[in-house]
Amino acid sequence: MLKTCLLKYFKYLKSNKQKFYLYNILSFFVGLLELSGVALVYPFVLQILSKNKLDKTSILIGISITILFLTKNLFMIFYSYLQSKFTKSLEADLNLKFMEYFLQTSFQNSSQIPIAKKSNILFFLIPNFINNFVLRLMNLSINIIILSFITTFLVIKFPQATLVTIIFATLILIIQTSLFNKKLKKVSEKLNNSSLNCTNATNEIILNLKNIKISKNEIYFFSKYKKALYDFFSCITKSQFYNSIPPYITEPCIIFLLFILLSIISIQNLNNTSNLIASFALITASIFRLAPTISRIQTNINGIRTSLNIVNELLTTYETLNINSTPPLIETQYTKFENKIELKNIFFEYNKDKPILKDINFAINKNEFIGIVGLSGAGKTTLTDILCGLLKPTKGEILIDNSTLRNKSLKIGYIPQEFKNLNASIRENVAFGYDNIDDTKVIESLKKAQLYDFIKNNFKNGIYENPFIDNIGLSQGQKQRLAIARALYTDPDILILDEATSALDLKTEEEFCSILQELRKNITIIAVAHKLTTIRNADKIIFLKDSKINDIGTFNYLKENNKEFANFANSSKSK
Repeated sequence: MLKTCLLKYFKYLKSNKQKFYLYNILSFFVGLLELSGVALVYPFVLQILSKNKLDKTSILIGISITILFLTKNLFMIFYSYLQSKFTKSLEADLNLKFMEYFLQTSFQNSSQIPIAKKSNILFFLIPNFINNFVLRLMNLSINIIILSFITTFLVIKFPQATLVTIIFATLILIIQTSLFNKKLKKVSEKLNNSSLNCTNATNEIILNLKNIKISKNEIYFFSKYKKALYDFFSCITKSQFYNSIPPYITEPCIIFLLFILLSIISIQNLNNTSNLIASFALITASIFRLAPTISRIQTNINGIRTSLNIVNELLTTYETLNINSTPPLIETQYTKFENKIELKNIFFEYNKDKPILKDINFAINKNEFIGIVGLSGAGKTTLTDILCGLLKPTKGEILIDNSTLRNKSLKIGYIPQEFKNLNASIRENVAFGYDNIDDTKVIESLKKAQLYDFIKNNFKNGIYENPFIDNIGLSQGQKQRLAIARALYTDPDILILDEATSALDLKTEEEFCSILQELRKNITIIAVAHKLTTIRNADKIIFLKDSKINDIGTFNYLKENNKEFANFANSSKSK
């Protein structure tokens, strides 16, 4: 799997390939500096022993060794900074690419990816890919280069002793790797699933906290979250445990190998005390550098093995979603309509041969108030999403003043069933996503929504106040008025209400409807509603049934001439 992950990494993240190779070249220089520092130990000790004192040459060699190690350490500090900059830049780039995809792709495609999976990609898969794959590959590279340089030098200097030691070291590494291979693979397979389950359990509680408390199901959801959390932490613990073992195994093995190496060299230099002491010093210096290097190599190999399933999951998702082909976000181009919008022969289906909408035909005139009603499953939400531009019809076309709507959008103000506020001031909630906020327009929008007087009289800082804690701080009716203000801030051509009054009490709903009556004079309104009081005064009502338009007309016309609508109206009234 490692080879597959590497190929995918370089295929989909081409822009980072050159930088990755550049850091490997820098690793080469680190290896040279490390080798030079170790190699100079031998002539340094030999010089001292031959002169029996510190002469100029010995001092010069000693200073050179010190300078080399200082240079190497300074270079490593700089390298660590560049490495951190590269990996965090790559992490940010990946995160932004996925977020751009979620924002840029069609609502239909984006909504097919669960919230938990989106969170898992951004906050688990990407960080683990960076920290346990890319970063470990870079660390593995630099440590392999250091190991290669020093062992090559030792082979040249002490061929027989070093080759015997390398054979023993290789056997130890193979045995150690084989011991942990299956365990690391098992942990790797469980890690991503446990993370996804934990994210899902977290979201279930946070997004449904009110319902959970009302239904008194706290124990069930807490137990589910607790199990998911412990499963995830168990996988993390095992991963960290297996990755912490190599140094403790490597250390006694290195000491054992040191004895072998020194024993062979002692036999070879029995009659040359100076060479023997210098060789001992060189071997000791080499082992001092090699021991942590070998430990880091094994730790990085284990870390990479643990992350392979996570890496494969991320890169496969990257490939499946075709992230590289995601176009950049651009400013939306709007088109205005002067006379009417026409929906002609509109069909829509999520799955083949299972249409949600069939042969929808109707027109929306400028400044008209349109109501859309029907039983659950009739296609109201889908039709609204098409009008909002979130979904594209499977068949049919939408005409704006007799021209097909292409590459441009209608400016729409949307009022949802439940208002979701930003944790920000009232003005920022009204402007919703605009940097250069026009306070005059904010106040004007709040006045149209009949909310400005309440804000002025109840908040010391007026529109600059932040009254929100999560999704509370205003009444439901006040939130819906704030939703109206937000929808009006951009001067939309169409105001779309999606079950906007379903959670309101009778008095608040009446106040809401009175606001709509004022707004309808200057704006086109499309309201999807269960409560028919919201659309009773609509210019025309589109009555959906079984994914089709059953009838179109005013409330009174439909009630008098359409038995099914009359039954629906009576049923709605009784509720």
